[in-house]
Amino acid sequence: MGVKTSHIFIKLKDDMTNSNTEYFRRDQVKGVTAPDLSKDCTYAEHIVRARGKRTRFTSVSLDRCKIDDFGPQLYFLVRDSVDDDGHVVVEHEELINNLRETALSSEKGERARAIQAQRYAKRRLECLVKWNFLIDEIERKSLITWAFNNIQKYFRKA
Repeated sequence: MGVKTSHIFIKLKDDMTNSNTEYFRRDQVKGVTAPDLSKDCTYAEHIVRARGKRTRFTSVSLDRCKIDDFGPQLYFLVRDSVDDDGHVVVEHEELINNLRETALSSEKGERARAIQAQRYAKRRLECLVKWNFLIDEIERKSLITWAFNNIQKYFRKA
């Protein structure tokens, strides 16, 4: 079964985004950890609670040195392929602004989580990849394996 996206994506270059920006991830040598495409969560929940767990997001960094403790293998995100296939990179600035907004407008628990997430995201120069695969036809028990096999093409080993 080929990779399907949830919508037709028309690639538009945003003048504010530098297409030459590199995004890094450290992970296991065997490949980038698969997201759990069935788990929806907020940006703050992913950053604060999901370390070592899986969500629909994959964290990447703008600085390869800020993520040395995440795994032995350095990967580069193949941004053009991510964009072409309709997935979304939540840029660092956008992520920080969203977390700041959440911290200002949320209840106490979510506010505290958003503030902590801002600290982590700033320290790691974090960005997120939001995967938009169409998974309706994938069996739940096969989803992680399917996701693992389908996201590897978006990363290349350094």
